[in-house]
Amino acid sequence: MKRSALALAALMALPFASHAADLSYSYLEADYVHVNPDDFDNVDGYALRGSGAINENFNLIAGWTKINQDAPFPDTKAWYLGFGYHVPIADKTDLFAELAYNKETTFDNDGASARVGVRSALAQNFEGAAFVAYQKLDHTEANRALGVSGQYKFTPTFGINAEAAVGNNDRTILVGPRLSF
Repeated sequence: MKRSALALAALMALPFASHAADLSYSYLEADYVHVNPDDFDNVDGYALRGSGAINENFNLIAGWTKINQDAPFPDTKAWYLGFGYHVPIADKTDLFAELAYNKETTFDNDGASARVGVRSALAQNFEGAAFVAYQKLDHTEANRALGVSGQYKFTPTFGINAEAAVGNNDRTILVGPRLSF
């Protein structure tokens, strides 16, 4: 009941909402990626991710990942493209949702992913987020995850981002620089 009331209040506030200060939805990011999959050895790689604000509440999202596998397995390459929606729910705090088409090119798997969470400017130079995520690719089991992220901003444009997610199929850590604009 409380969740329904909160969701209804957020939807009713949409026309009157102002953009949460200090949260940029236009950025480019390069990450080191560490994945600890169930039933396999740990793997490492890198990712490029980005987002571009379309207007006050909508943004486009895109990313590319390469995970280095040990022989005899080929390296895994994947990309995603989608959109996001965010709405302020408190001063400097947004509720966000993302939906993306996913393509894993190594084994030609298609699918979709979604994330819903809360993102907040917790201090002048630090923001954090918590989210739930879901991903389903062809010929694979769906992965549901809980995650957290944080960004320390050295300047309004440059920061270091870190993200950790624990899913039913793996555990993932991403760390890297972010340029916000």
